[in-house]
Amino acid sequence: MNKYDVKISNRLKRTEGQLKGILKMIADEKECKDVVTQLSAVRSSIDRVMGLIVAENLVDCVKTDMSTGISSEESIQQAIDLLVKSR
Repeated sequence: MNKYDVKISNRLKRTEGQLKGILKMIADEKECKDVVTQLSAVRSSIDRVMGLIVAENLVDCVKTDMSTGISSEESIQQAIDLLVKSR
């Protein structure tokens, strides 16, 4: 079972606010460089959230996978693959 604490939710809410800000920037025809800078910040924020989720839930995920016959090594590799694939 995955556990998501309040800090993950808060980070995602901040990211949501950033995205809304980017939409406003686009509507206001702000400079491309400024929009891209904010998009980069959103990407970094999402990467941090993904890392937190994997780090905080890895043990539970491995236990769950092992109960279904997946080895701990394979389960950990799957988590790594998810992180690497997203970049």
